[in-house]
Amino acid sequence: MKKILSLVIVDMIIIITTFSCHPKIVSQKSVDARGNPMLLGKSSRQELEQMPYGEWFNKNFSDYHVDTAIAKKLRETLRRKSFLIFMGTWCGDSRREVPRMYKILDYCGVPKRKIQLITLNSNDSVYKQSPNHEERGVNIHRVPDLLVFDSGKEIGRIVESPIISLEQDLQDITTGKNYIPNYRVVPLLDILFKEKSMDNLQKDISNIAITAKPLISSVAELRSYGHVLTAQGEMDKARIAFVLNSLLYPDNASAFENLGDYYLKVGNKILAKENYKRSIELQPENENVKKILAQLE
Repeated sequence: MKKILSLVIVDMIIIITTFSCHPKIVSQKSVDARGNPMLLGKSSRQELEQMPYGEWFNKNFSDYHVDTAIAKKLRETLRRKSFLIFMGTWCGDSRREVPRMYKILDYCGVPKRKIQLITLNSNDSVYKQSPNHEERGVNIHRVPDLLVFDSGKEIGRIVESPIISLEQDLQDITTGKNYIPNYRVVPLLDILFKEKSMDNLQKDISNIAITAKPLISSVAELRSYGHVLTAQGEMDKARIAFVLNSLLYPDNASAFENLGDYYLKVGNKILAKENYKRSIELQPENENVKKILAQLE
């Protein structure tokens, strides 16, 4: 019994040390589809400060002017919080926002050990994934994501870009205001995935579309989420996202092209053809879809 307790205590110490003290971090290095270098997995700010990433990180960090009027009020609060940043070194939004996030956290005196950085892949089969999959279970569909934790519980996040400003958004999150980040339709689906079966979601998809309509502003929102789910192997969830997108945007050719791509990927050529044909009706000049249809005939 003593031996078992000792092992449990050792394991707990390792977990706490890994999250809180940040031992030496060794990220993986890879290249994107264009051959550009990218970091993957648990990474460090120091890596971002070095070339080739330093070219954009250091400039954007230096150029940003912290809103000190708000940041001064945030200092004591943010020092008691922990932060998890998901980003892609290949992503323009990440390159712009992440240096700014670090500069604000620096100004507020947040200890380095309370900030963890995870860099994600851009390649299709592992889209927005980390080698050790730290993104699983926290619904990462856009980058960058700044997750704010209090006593180990997430209290809010800034998704891709702030609603007002990074400083104001952090103040709203930490003061308990009803802060809603960008891409409000995704949290809705995430809740529904947890509460209902796929069959029930499919049956209720028209009513879900009515609920989702005021929460979405672009066909790209669910398209991106569907691609993330597909890369994660969550094919039933991806189908719901793509079908919902086609209901919300019935006159958008890309919504039906994406749905056709999905059905082709899962081997349903009949539904793939049906959706590709609808896409061509809406966008007759799409040569890529025409080529796929010709191969399916």
